[in-house]
Formats: sequence, structure tokens, C-alpha cells
Amino acid sequence: MHMANLATTVRSTDAQAARLIHRLAVLGTLSDGQSDPEVAPLIPGYPFGQRLMSGLTPIERDGLLDFAIERPNGLDGWTLLFTVHGRGALIDRQDAAGLDEGDVLLIPPHVEHRYRRHDASPSWWHRWVYFQPRQTWFPWLAWRGGSGKATVLRGQDDDFRVELDRLLAEIDAWSINSDDFATEMAFNLLERAILICSRYSEKPVNDYDPRIAGVCSFIAENIHRPLGLDAIAGHARLSVSRVSHLFQERFGCSIMSWRDELRLQLACRILRMTDAPVKQAAIQVGYSDPLHFSKMFRKRIGLSPSEYRARRS
Repeated sequence: MHMANLATTVRSTDAQAARLIHRLAVLGTLSDGQSDPEVAPLIPGYPFGQRLMSGLTPIERDGLLDFAIERPNGLDGWTLLFTVHGRGALIDRQDAAGLDEGDVLLIPPHVEHRYRRHDASPSWWHRWVYFQPRQTWFPWLAWRGGSGKATVLRGQDDDFRVELDRLLAEIDAWSINSDDFATEMAFNLLERAILICSRYSEKPVNDYDPRIAGVCSFIAENIHRPLGLDAIAGHARLSVSRVSHLFQERFGCSIMSWRDELRLQLACRILRMTDAPVKQAAIQVGYSDPLHFSKMFRKRIGLSPSEYRARRS
């Protein structure tokens, strides 16, 4: 590890944290920061409705951000949280497990999580990314501990820490832009970050049933068709209950939830890159009822299909 790289990374993070701490210092309350794109996501109750959001949260003792985050029902997407300075605490664990520098916390959708600055540490700075994963990422998100609950990857060597900090900082820089190029850059960087973490996790990323991989390919190739569980299970030559169990165990979500996420990712691309009417886009991704499609789209993306296209334009 070159010490110059480590020093550069630390200085870059310190500068970003100092800027945010200064902004927080001049605010009377957190609600005064609702119009600030860097501060707003740090306010309790913020609606994480986009496919990818990221930031740095510099928590200092007795500062405006020095409170516990408690989400008993989790969020709709995944969250990756990386401690860059100080120490945090997972207060949903019986032993209030610590999050030390270099530790990575991965939280699947709808999973309860509660965390705060550790009492023994005067500060806790952490980078975070909220995201809806691409369908090919799910095997890489199956870290040690299994699906369906938050997983901690303990701090690795300096190479790991510097590279992950650099990638998350770049994701943060790209994600504040709304154009398609910036979005793709942020997703490509996030894919690399997830791959690096998966490599360091103790659970092999290729340890999954090839029949489930076949299910994913079958759904993707027939995304426009109204496939039911019977057809999907028949393709895998498994019973409905067995294929559903294996899929849930591997990916932490149901087959139909995974299919809907894939459909909406494709719909976003169609709306961004073509002039196809919303009704036609719905049919292309397998929704025969445009109203149901719009309802699903708004629930996942936070905007109606028309609003999404207008903002992207």
C-alpha cells in the first residue's frame, strides 16, 4: 500500500466532511437543510425513491446528526454503509455491535436496522449508497450471514479501505447529476464496489444453484410475457414451493419481486431512451394494465412514468 494514496484518500474525505460539518453548524435545525441536496438525505423521514443515492454522514458528538437512525421496516432498496472514521454501533443487535473504520454494512430491502454513533467514540463518519441493484448483482450481494438480514464485512487491509472510499466518493460525485451518463457511471462504479466487497466476504460468490441462475435467464428472456410461477418452476424442473424457497434463500426476495424489479429497470431505460407512449412501454415490459404499471412504477421509483420521463428530458 502506498502511503501517499492513503494520505490523499484521507484528505479528500476530511475535506468533504469538513464542508458538511460547517453547513450543519450554521443550520438552526435539520429542517433548515431540506433544500440542500447533501443535507436533505440525512434528515429523518427522507423518501429514498431514486434508483441510486449516496452521501457522506459526518456525525459528531452533540451535533445535529447525533441521533439514532431507527427503521423497523427498513427501506425499499439496498443500503451499503462504509465507516471511514470513528465508530458506529448497531443497536438492533443484542451486544450493540460496533462498526469500526473499514467495516462495511450491507442492508437488504425491508430489513429492520437501527444504528448510531458509538458512545465510546466522539465521531462516526460513514459513506452510504442507497440503490436498486441490477439483476446480475444478486449473487454478489449474498455475503456471509445469508440473505434477509443486515451483514457486516469487517475491515480489511489499507488497499481495500482506500479503493472502497475512492469508489464511493466517485459515486457520490456522479449521483448528484440527473443525466443518463452520470447515472450509468455511478452504477458502474457501484458494481465495482460491490464486487470488491464480495471478493473479501467469506462466502463464495459462485456458490449458488445453477437452476436458479437458469430461472433468472428465463425470466429476463421472457420479460414481456405474463409468466406465472408454474411456468417458471416447470422451466427449472422444480416444484413451485421448491423453486420459490431456493430463490428466496439465495436472493432474499421472491421471484415475482425480482421480476418486477427487472421489469421496472427496463421500463426506465425505455422511457429515457425512446419516445414510446407509457402504455406501449408497459406492454413491452410485461404489464397489460397501464394503470397497474404506473402504480408499480411510482411505488418503486417515486415518480409516475410521465414525471420520470419529463425529469430525464
